[in-house]
Amino acid sequence: MKLLIDLDPIVYRVGFATQHKMPDGEIEAEPIRYALSTVKRFMNGLLKDTEAEHYKGFLTGKNNFRYIIDSEYKANRKGVGKPVHYQAIRDYLEKSYNTEIVDGKEADDALAENQTNETAIATIDKDLLMVAGKHYNYVKKEWQTVTPEEGTKFFYKQMLMGDKVDNIPGIRGIGPKTADKLLEGTDRKDWDKLVEEKYEEFFGEGWFNRMVQNTQLLWMIQTDTLMPMNIEGYANAKEE
Repeated sequence: MKLLIDLDPIVYRVGFATQHKMPDGEIEAEPIRYALSTVKRFMNGLLKDTEAEHYKGFLTGKNNFRYIIDSEYKANRKGVGKPVHYQAIRDYLEKSYNTEIVDGKEADDALAENQTNETAIATIDKDLLMVAGKHYNYVKKEWQTVTPEEGTKFFYKQMLMGDKVDNIPGIRGIGPKTADKLLEGTDRKDWDKLVEEKYEEFFGEGWFNRMVQNTQLLWMIQTDTLMPMNIEGYANAKEE
């Protein structure tokens, strides 16, 4: 088995764990060697726990296409500082481990694209639960297998809820439980219609553009798996 590792959360978790705020408000970080030693212990523990025969790590680089689709993407994170040792940790991971810097998109996208029957995704990011296959949460140290049906349902669930963490608007009042209830109470072939009706009701005149935009922001391209919503078919039906 080959482990596909989302390294972005590791950079932040280790970075913030090795610094603290002083009484005067200044941030004081532990020595770089301590932070890098912590990264090494974490990575060695991860590979040991998963018994991975091979692995590849991914770090998000520059020019994420989602900012072109929506200038407000992750705008809620503006002003939130990075850890003091942010760049040092990234450089160490790139130099010391089998790491790819992903430009034009996010590390998550590369994980999704590379997932096969012979791989497992290692991350704490719930968004990747739309990708079928083996998953390992390296904080909870838990394995999970996502079926294609479960992955599709999770995508539609995200479409209804949006994603507050990434500043992607969803339908107000629809959280995880309500989204599950709506989807479970609707035949699979009618999930597109369900989402369309909720968007039109909530977003008003610009609902269709918002819906298309959200599919582009939320969907992660996967090998041999198409984005499940039939946007083109609906657009053609509107024109007719």
